[in-house]
Amino acid sequence: MHRAIEETLRWEPAVQSAARHATRDTEIRGVRIAKGEVVHCMLGAANRDPAHFEAPNLFDVRRSNAGDHLSFAVGRHFCLGAPLARLETRVVLETLWAHCPGLRLDPERPSAPCGYEFRKPNTLWVEWDA
Repeated sequence: MHRAIEETLRWEPAVQSAARHATRDTEIRGVRIAKGEVVHCMLGAANRDPAHFEAPNLFDVRRSNAGDHLSFAVGRHFCLGAPLARLETRVVLETLWAHCPGLRLDPERPSAPCGYEFRKPNTLWVEWDA
């Protein structure tokens, strides 16, 4: 369950980017960034970095480093709600599976997340054999 949740967070983070302001002049890989400039950190792209994640475009719940994602940012900007989000996800899934066996995504009506900053599917179609 833990790895599946982490891989899901890596695969499709709810927040795609985080804006930061440079606190000093710096250079990263030949790109100059002046103090005060806004840097848009693309969290979703970082989570698909082939230098860090083997086969990054493959959803793999057995991925050993899935928890290395940046979906909740990092450092002093790390999301304070991250532990709660992980716990809520686990509780919801365990409760659904315990009370609704046979619940599954409808393969005939796939859902995809939409939106830029906060992503979610507009509709999530399921089938259930009660």
